[in-house]
Amino acid sequence: MGLSDDDRKELEALVKAAARDPQVPTGLARKMVPRQGDIEEFAYGLISGMVIGSFMSSFERRNGRQPDRDEVGEILSTMMNRMPLLRRSIMKHLDMR
Repeated sequence: MGLSDDDRKELEALVKAAARDPQVPTGLARKMVPRQGDIEEFAYGLISGMVIGSFMSSFERRNGRQPDRDEVGEILSTMMNRMPLLRRSIMKHLDMR
């Protein structure tokens, strides 16, 4: 069945908000990976986890349950399609440093 229109809109809004302001995840990435690893990749993973975690928490609070298999599939599909936007946002923010 997939996500409701309201859930879909909320997920999209979370992705757009994260893309508008990647300062928190990139700042955390700088502090946590100062001398080893790839800051860009760490920030990318962190921001995607923050968006998914925030959405899942909100979904459970609103619906009183965890998403079913179809809903999880749609969440992951949406994230996969929107991740280039988040990557560009992180790269742009890190280039501005």
